[in-house]
Amino acid sequence: MLLAKQIELQNRLARRDDLEVQVSPDEFDARLQLVDREFQSGLLHQTALDLREVRAALVRIEDDSYGVCAECDEPISPARLQVIPWANYCVKCQEQIEVEKQMEDLDERSQELVSSE
Repeated sequence: MLLAKQIELQNRLARRDDLEVQVSPDEFDARLQLVDREFQSGLLHQTALDLREVRAALVRIEDDSYGVCAECDEPISPARLQVIPWANYCVKCQEQIEVEKQMEDLDERSQELVSSE
């Protein structure tokens, strides 16, 4: 499954036609093209991150750490690995990481607000 996902992501990264810069004399069309390019750029970035995670999972298979949570060293449930074969964390630790990231993002936004006042 991981090898198939790796090939899919590599193929997706190879197709970058949507990022082609087109010049439009119409301001509205130019803005739409800019928004579309930014969206496609975000997808490309996420695809690259996903590919990195898939490759890391393949390395974990080689070093016999696949299926073990990188945070708590507990086994990752087979059901989770079935859905997300490149998972590096058990559900509990993944949820904790996401909560911490949300808190960091909130803190950054509040600091930006204070700085702009």
